[in-house]
Amino acid sequence: MIHPDTELRFIDADMGFGVFATAPIPRGTLVWVLCRLDIVLSPDALAALPPAYHPIVATYAYGDADGNRVLCWDHGRSVNHSCDPAMLGAGAAFEIAVRDIAPGDQVTCDYGGLNLPYRLRCRCGSPRCRGTVGADDVLDLWQAWDDQVARSLPRATAVAQPLAPFARDARTFWDWVNGKAPIPSHRDDHAGDPAPAK
Repeated sequence: MIHPDTELRFIDADMGFGVFATAPIPRGTLVWVLCRLDIVLSPDALAALPPAYHPIVATYAYGDADGNRVLCWDHGRSVNHSCDPAMLGAGAAFEIAVRDIAPGDQVTCDYGGLNLPYRLRCRCGSPRCRGTVGADDVLDLWQAWDDQVARSLPRATAVAQPLAPFARDARTFWDWVNGKAPIPSHRDDHAGDPAPAK
């Protein structure tokens, strides 16, 4: 489920749609959570779908570390990639704002952490653009992503969290925020073989 202070906007014919903030979303805010309405498709469930569904899943779903495809029910499925994203994953079921998001800003994530089945050409326009994005990007970027999340999580108690009641496991999120459990690494969400520790 995507934050309520967002809306879907058409960008252009190449990019299609994107998600934009309609009000300030401060750093530390949950911007997306895996909720009970999101569909988690196992490899067997995906294979059992009629072929007409496969392009929809290929376009709008992301992969988790267990090989499932997750299809968001709301316009969270239209969040675009940026190599300088507005939100990053805190575990597989939460995306947290890693900077303040102003009204009119596009809400973006880094597809490098979404277990893409292919590399895609990036057109994010960021000065940090990597040129292409793929599932193995996490093997190079996990430490920087983990650091951004770790610096943003302490702010979670000072900002409104309208998505917390909808999260499948909000207690785990609050345990990370309050230091009661270790924050998972982005490496943990990589579906491939983990790289050796650096």
